[in-house]
This record gives sequence, structure tokens and C-alpha cells, in this order.
Amino acid sequence: MIRIHASFHKCLTMYFFRTANTALNTLSFSRKKQYEHFESIQGLFYNTMNQYYLCSINNFAPNIEKINGDFRLSRFIRDPRDLIVSGYFYHKRGAEPWFRFKDPTEQYWSAINGHVPTNIPSGDSFADYLNKLNESDGLLMEMEFRKYHLESMRQWTDDPRIKTFKYEDIISNQTHAFLEIVDHLKIEGLEKRKLMYFAKRNSLQNKTNDKHIRNPKANQWRTYFTPEMNKEFIKKYGDILDMYGYPKE
Repeated sequence: MIRIHASFHKCLTMYFFRTANTALNTLSFSRKKQYEHFESIQGLFYNTMNQYYLCSINNFAPNIEKINGDFRLSRFIRDPRDLIVSGYFYHKRGAEPWFRFKDPTEQYWSAINGHVPTNIPSGDSFADYLNKLNESDGLLMEMEFRKYHLESMRQWTDDPRIKTFKYEDIISNQTHAFLEIVDHLKIEGLEKRKLMYFAKRNSLQNKTNDKHIRNPKANQWRTYFTPEMNKEFIKKYGDILDMYGYPKE
């Protein structure tokens, strides 16, 4: 059984990583690594995913025809406008090395499937650039950075082996959602017990002082998007909102 979890940057990826990595790697009785997070490195994912008990990916829709064997896949989604808002504030402070690279290229960002905005000044990192812009322009640049992430939301295939969870439904009770995930992935026994223990321990309700988390609330876009920005988003990606049942206004 190949077990896969998929998500998007700023959609509980650290929550899933901390839980799975601690339960299956740090506290594993096996010398062999049981869990691997592949980010957006698709070649490595397709070629080595069957070596792990559980793996996770970010920011792209996998080609299920390339998955060699029986599989189960869980996935997290979030209103894409909230992904933009959360990512903007996170990237503005340069919280990860990707966003402190000077003169970034798409090759630099291939591991995170990022699109380089066209107007980044020479010698700047993405974090540098965001800090030079006003908030509205910064959010538009974040939308441009997210281009490939957003486009990938259109590329998912309906399949009974894939179970989708909405961020907006998860955050009120992450532990219950994680139980649904492990059951869908057919994880049982000691692995299930360890995962559930750390799912509860790492939940938002128990991580109130976590610096990785700025604001976990849903619908932040309503505060930060101007009407013009929302119109621009709908023009480019309104079909995604329809596809996942998110309101346009």
C-alpha cells in the first residue's frame, strides 16, 4: 500500500510533517526511515515513494497513472485567497531560505513549485521585494508567486482512493480530521496510535505560541483583499472557487 498526503504551502503542512515525522521517524523502532516529505520534487517522489510507509507532497497534483501500485491519498485544500494572504505575511518575514535567495529563478524554486514574479528588482530576494511594496501590491505579487500552485488545483482527478479535507472544516477539530485521514490511508496498530497521539499534541489548540503560525483563522482574504483584488483573482481563478465550493464574494 502506497500512502500519500498532499497539501499546499500554508495549509497545515507543518502540522502534518511534525506529526508524521515524530511518530514514524523519531519514534520508530526501525532503522529504515518510514516517512518522507518530498515538497514539490516530483521526480524523486515518483521514483522512491514506494520505499516509505507514508509520504507527503506539496503544491502539485500528482499523476496517479505514475503511482505504481495500490494507493490511498489524503489531501488538504484551503480557500486559495487565504493561501495568498497567509503566504504573503510568511514570505515577507523571510521565514524560509527559499524566500531569502537573491535574484531567485524558477530553478531555485523548483522544489517548492514557485513562480518568480516578473518585477523583482535585481539583487533582491522575494522577502526583500515584498517589504518594499505596499500591502495590496505585495498580495498581488504573492498571487503571482502562487501561479503554479493555483493552477494545480484544477488538475486533480476524482478518484475514490483520494479523500479531500477542507482547511476550514479541519481547524476546529484537527484530531478528528486526522483520525479520518489515518483510517482512509489504512493505517492501523502502533503506527495509528502514535500518529493520533502526536496529531493531538501538535494541533492548533495545543500550539498557541508557535512562531510558525501567524493566524489560523479562515476567510482572512475578506480583510486583506480589496474589491479590485478579488475581481482580479476571480478573473484568473474563479473557476477554482466554483470547483471547490468557495464563495466568490
